[in-house]
Amino acid sequence: MSMVLSMFIACETNDVPAPPNSGPNVDLNLSTQVISENGGTTELVATLSESTTENVVVSLGLSGTATNGVNYTISAEEIIISAGDITSQVTIAAIDDTAQTGNKTVIINISSLTNATDDGLQEQTLIIEDDDVPQTGALLINEVLYDPPSGSDGDANGDGTRDPLDDEFIEFINLSASDLDVSGFKIYDADALAANSPRHIFPAGSIVPAGKSIVVFGGGTPTGGFGGAIVQTASDGELNMSNAGDLMTVTDAADMVQVTFDIEPLSNNPDESYSRNPDITGDFEQHNANTPLLFSPGTKVDSSPF
Repeated sequence: MSMVLSMFIACETNDVPAPPNSGPNVDLNLSTQVISENGGTTELVATLSESTTENVVVSLGLSGTATNGVNYTISAEEIIISAGDITSQVTIAAIDDTAQTGNKTVIINISSLTNATDDGLQEQTLIIEDDDVPQTGALLINEVLYDPPSGSDGDANGDGTRDPLDDEFIEFINLSASDLDVSGFKIYDADALAANSPRHIFPAGSIVPAGKSIVVFGGGTPTGGFGGAIVQTASDGELNMSNAGDLMTVTDAADMVQVTFDIEPLSNNPDESYSRNPDITGDFEQHNANTPLLFSPGTKVDSSPF
C-alpha cells in the first residue's frame, strides 16, 4: 500500500505546470516624467530584481492623449533585458509642432511579460509640455499627510521624534519642463486664509527643477534623502492641517491662487498620508492601499525618486 501511495504522489507532482510568468520581478521607471515638446527626451527603464539565465521581454502598452508618431516617438515598444543583465531601456522623444494643442500625456503599462513577473503597479505617465502655449498651474499637490500615525511610525520628517504637527507635510511637483521659481508663494489653512496670515512663505531662491518635488513639513528637523527633493519647514512653525476637515490654499507671489487641497472629503483619520496613485495623474487614495508604506515625502508612492 505504501509503495502505491508513493508512486501516486510522485506522478502528481510531476504533472504540476510551471507558473506562466515565473522569474524575477520587473520595475518600470521614467528618467524624467515631464519633457518639452521642443527636443525633450526621456528614458523608460526596466529593471529586474535579479538576473536570469533567459532573455526577459517587456512588451509595452501605450495610451493617453499623445499619439505615437504624431506627438512622440519611442525607440521600441518592447524592452529586452538580455540574459545575465538586470536592466535595459528605450528612449521616448517628443515631436515638435507649432500648434497650440496643450500638454499631452503618454500612459505606459506592461502589456505582457516573458520570463519575468510584475506586481501590477507599473503604470508610468509622461507629460509632454506644449512649448507653444504659456504654462500656467505648473505646481501640483501630489501627497498630503495631515494625520501622522501614532508612535515612531509617524516620524515622517525623520528627525527621530513623532510630533502631530511637525510631521505633517505637503508634497508638491513641478509639472513644467522648466525650473519653477516658487519664491514668495504662500500656504494657508482655512483659518490662516481668513486671517490673511500664511502658514508658510517659500523663501527667496526656492527653485523647483522640472518634474521634481518640494516638500514642506510642519516643523522639526527633517533628516534624510527624501528622494533628492527640496525640503522646507513651515515658516509659521506649523501647517496646522485639521483631521476633521480643512482647505489648504497655495497662492503665488502676487497672491493669485495656484492650487488647493480639500481635506474634508478625505477626513477619516487615516493614520497615513493621501497620495495620488499613479503619481501626478492619479486620484488621491490612502498611501497604504497599494504599498506597505504609510507615506513617502519627496518620492513616488513606491519610494523611487521623481
